[in-house]
Amino acid sequence: MKDIRAVPTAVVAGACVAQLIDNITYTISFACLPHLFEDMKLASESKIGLVAAMFGVGGVLTSSLSGFISDRLKSRKLPLVVGSVGYAVCGCVLFFSHKLWHLMLYRLLNGMASGLVYPISTAAVGDVYPHKLLGLQMAMLNMFNNAGYMIGPIVGGVVLLSLILGFGIKEPLLIHDNLMEQAEVASELSSEKEKTITEEIEIVESKDIPLWKLVLKWRVLLASIITLSLGTLNSSLDNMLGIHVKDTFKVTSSKAGLLYVLNGGVSILLSMPTGSAVDWIIGRHGEIARGYIQIIGLLLTSGAVFTIGMSDSFATILGVEAWLAASNLLVNIPVMSSFGDFVNSLRLNSMAQCYGIFNSFWSLSSTFAPPIATWLYTRIGFRSTVCGLLSGLCILCACLILGETIWQIRKRI
Repeated sequence: MKDIRAVPTAVVAGACVAQLIDNITYTISFACLPHLFEDMKLASESKIGLVAAMFGVGGVLTSSLSGFISDRLKSRKLPLVVGSVGYAVCGCVLFFSHKLWHLMLYRLLNGMASGLVYPISTAAVGDVYPHKLLGLQMAMLNMFNNAGYMIGPIVGGVVLLSLILGFGIKEPLLIHDNLMEQAEVASELSSEKEKTITEEIEIVESKDIPLWKLVLKWRVLLASIITLSLGTLNSSLDNMLGIHVKDTFKVTSSKAGLLYVLNGGVSILLSMPTGSAVDWIIGRHGEIARGYIQIIGLLLTSGAVFTIGMSDSFATILGVEAWLAASNLLVNIPVMSSFGDFVNSLRLNSMAQCYGIFNSFWSLSSTFAPPIATWLYTRIGFRSTVCGLLSGLCILCACLILGETIWQIRKRI
């Protein structure tokens, strides 16, 4: 692993920029997609869900493969560069989009590019902190992720309002700029090893483990199940909320973007304190404390989701979004760091594969959740879907973690 070790601060900074750009390209269509479908005579909740699902399909296709190749080649540069080119290609596809399958292809390519960039940039951070808990580092990535989550819908809404000649004129310019920045990030991550190492990093002999065995390791499998559930929750809300506030409260695209601004803003403010607290608690009380943190976060998330479902005004939903963002952090940061902490604790040569698994499960949820959620929205309504199914999913995950925690305690006795 020596050739992918580098100056930790430079790698973290590069990974943060990579994930900022990655999430901007992911969320840029959230606020305006329902309006764009209407303008293109494609206005159908099921079709919106289908287009959104293609992002997850692309992510699943590339995440695990990129992690496997990166770990075997001991290089993080190639997937990042290919992902950067992918952003430019999907921007060009979007420029010429005027049919449903064009939009599906755009989201597919977008997901494939994200499946290369996201897990590899995260793995690069885990590489350079082999003997530390990764909560704080994952919190930093989460902070920039949420900055992109906040910026993307605003850009999408502004582009929608400023278009004169139709769909897809200005976004490719943004994607092209992203390509340049992303290429610089990839170069930084790969070339830092040639610079003077200012921080001593102990290199240890790493062990290889087949991907299928890695997935079946209980800590990895449990974290993957929680990732799948959390991804299902967020993907469903991302797609249904925009439709719901437009249909129910007649909210414009720019106003709907405030949902993502508030969610991202709260996450940015609380990510670092949450990451530091998670590391401190786990360091002081052991790995079992991770489960307690996640249970608290899931219960709070369930309450927030239920309240959103019962809300009768756009202002109320806006307020609860702050609650949802904060509680999400209590689940997401411990889960994200658990993958890298597991690899480091066993000294495995599987960092990129582990975060490829993480992104695969998240992408899988992005594949099936949007079409199912939008279908349920048209059949049983927003309130029943959110208050019943999504809130219940959080409770189910909390019970699963509680059962695992009790089993661990009984195992110690």
